[in-house]
Amino acid sequence: MPSGSRGGSRGGHGSRGSRSASSRKSRPAYVHRHNVFYPPRRYRLFRRSYRVGSLRYYQMTKMYNWLSVFVFALVLCGVLLFTSNNKINLIKSDQMYYFNMIDTAKEEQYMNAIVTDRIKGEGGKYYITYNLEIFGRDLWREDGYTYSIYTKEEADRIFNTGEIRIVVEGLPLLPSTDSINADYKTFSLTDDGSYLAAIKQTRYALIIGSISIIGIIGCSIYYFKLMFSHRVMEESNKTNPSTNTDEKKEYCLYCGEVLSKEETKCPQCQAVRWQS
Repeated sequence: MPSGSRGGSRGGHGSRGSRSASSRKSRPAYVHRHNVFYPPRRYRLFRRSYRVGSLRYYQMTKMYNWLSVFVFALVLCGVLLFTSNNKINLIKSDQMYYFNMIDTAKEEQYMNAIVTDRIKGEGGKYYITYNLEIFGRDLWREDGYTYSIYTKEEADRIFNTGEIRIVVEGLPLLPSTDSINADYKTFSLTDDGSYLAAIKQTRYALIIGSISIIGIIGCSIYYFKLMFSHRVMEESNKTNPSTNTDEKKEYCLYCGEVLSKEETKCPQCQAVRWQS
């Protein structure tokens, strides 16, 4: 908060009053007809070994990787939306609180405070720091401050005057006395740099979240399409065994790509051709 015991970050709105590692070894894949089977792998995590089942199809590894990225991004967007929404609600609550303080303040609660600095805060806006002297001593341990609501020109003008008009929470003045700049009520939410930053964060989160949802839907469609194509292929091999020439072909042991007799490396994954 601007000053006193209400706490919070300067120029902004705040609350009131192991190490891991993994390793894997390369193992050959077994090719059967059109399907690629991978043997189980063993992973190390936090100095412990875990045996993880293999993926059935090579194509699905890419889909799982992208799906993991989209799910992580969607969870991150949810966290960003939650924090930005809480921040917006806090800003609105602070605005109502200080508007009421200004409306109910008596004439003797208006004072001139000494400007100590102007600092760039959130949203590209500036805030003013100030202090009150009582009997030659500073009232607060730390300077009071306005919210980040001023443009650079406005902040420079106030700083050059050396004083700012404030409203104190009550009398007598104590180290815990709260205050706010008297002109705060002339500013709207869209003038608050913290509010602008929260709205910007919300927009980014919504955009990334929308892309993540589309990506998850795309991965799901790709998964079912892939499974359907493999099922059709397997049914075709069962019903037409005489036309199945897959056993005459050679496949890459790592990705299942068909290899010609002249190739020494897999054109798909660049693995060296295994020689029996």
